[in-house]
Amino acid sequence: MFRGADDGARAWSISRRMDGLPSPTARDSVDPWRLPLFCLAAAVVLALTLQLSNGTLLDTSLRGLTLALGLALLAVVGPGVSRPWTWGEAALALGLGVGLLLQLQALLTDYPSSALRLQGPWPFALFHERLAAAALVSGALLAGPNWLRKVGVPALLGVYLLLGLWILRHAPSPHIDVLVFQVQGADELLRGQNPYAMTFPNIYGHGHWYGEGLVRDGRLLFGFPYPPLSLMFATLGRALATDPRHAQLVATALAAGLMAWTRGGRLGAGAAALYLLTPRGFFVLEQSWTEPFLVLLLSATVFCAVRFPRALPYVFGLTLAIKQHTVFLLPLALLLLPEPRQQLWSFLWRTGATALAVSLPFALPDPKAFFHSVVALHIHQPFRVDSLSYLAAWVAKGHPTPPLWIPFAAVAAALGLSLWRAPRTPAGFAAATALTYATFFAFNKQAFCNYYYFVVATLCLAVAATRLPSAPTPAR
Repeated sequence: MFRGADDGARAWSISRRMDGLPSPTARDSVDPWRLPLFCLAAAVVLALTLQLSNGTLLDTSLRGLTLALGLALLAVVGPGVSRPWTWGEAALALGLGVGLLLQLQALLTDYPSSALRLQGPWPFALFHERLAAAALVSGALLAGPNWLRKVGVPALLGVYLLLGLWILRHAPSPHIDVLVFQVQGADELLRGQNPYAMTFPNIYGHGHWYGEGLVRDGRLLFGFPYPPLSLMFATLGRALATDPRHAQLVATALAAGLMAWTRGGRLGAGAAALYLLTPRGFFVLEQSWTEPFLVLLLSATVFCAVRFPRALPYVFGLTLAIKQHTVFLLPLALLLLPEPRQQLWSFLWRTGATALAVSLPFALPDPKAFFHSVVALHIHQPFRVDSLSYLAAWVAKGHPTPPLWIPFAAVAAALGLSLWRAPRTPAGFAAATALTYATFFAFNKQAFCNYYYFVVATLCLAVAATRLPSAPTPAR
């Protein structure tokens, strides 16, 4: 009577062993559809929420954040959804199409970024033409045959690069300190100096957004505020294209390509398109935020977990070295390892050696300056009442500033739930990462568009990394 379902489950188990993953445990095999379904919904909701206020605090954006956080929680620990063997992939593709249409509407009806310098009667004509091309290619990727994706994915990446170049051309100098850090930090490195022992001009004329004692005589008294691997990426963009944001543009395209090719198929291609056309993604590019570098390396981590497991610890080590808060990824790495008890030590020492190899050469010349710029600076960052977070909303209502241990307690809860219930698969790792960081940001003292852009990207990555079970053979 249940032979078809048993055959489908057996085929899924075999496919997991072919991927180097263990046979499905109870928590892996309950429902392979729940994770991509809820991750897709969370990605679209959060992407449209960021469009409301550029990732700053509003009542409507807080409600959208709450809905997205709830959907991400359901993706990891929620109840199962009945297995729609015959129409499940088509339903997910339809959901991706609806999400893309909503995002395209946002891009067509609002400014794609905030610092554009435009002239002429039809200033957005070229951008909208390229956006229409991206929409057509995305539709073909979702609805067309498999062979079309071999040319469709590169075509989509090419159109995205043209869209990004349009943004960079028309927003050459946004008024933001992050771009100053990357330009001047890269120049300092190219001159053979230590970017972590320099200071920067205070372009805002006040010190409200920096910690106490970090502004004096118009200068910011800290060096490059991001880890060395981020500095190397920015320097590459500065050296080759004069603008470090070109490195972020290429990183975004490469991350989408990895999403599309991790599993292949229309689900991966559609998730990559959803990520590329996230409405505030062009705003993140314009403002020179460094999250695209993190998304690239996290996508490479999941790609290696599926296709090149021998490279996984080294790529994961680079991921840990790109941002300060990637330390939360360490416990989640257990979801990437088929046999954690046997593989954990080998994985950890290779990961740690890789992270240290790219970081120590920049830290050793002046350890004090390095620690001050990369670690202490961020600990002393002030509370931002305009953050899109529950703590900011609490303070905005007149309550005292809450203690700083709250976001770490929230992260501990998210990590515990993820390690308990998330599937031990690359997709489960990506979904658990999205839940963990969405929780951390939602209860943090600072949380803005770029923070949640990373969560949107990780949710798209979870969709792309999902391996759906094959339809069962009808019983004879």
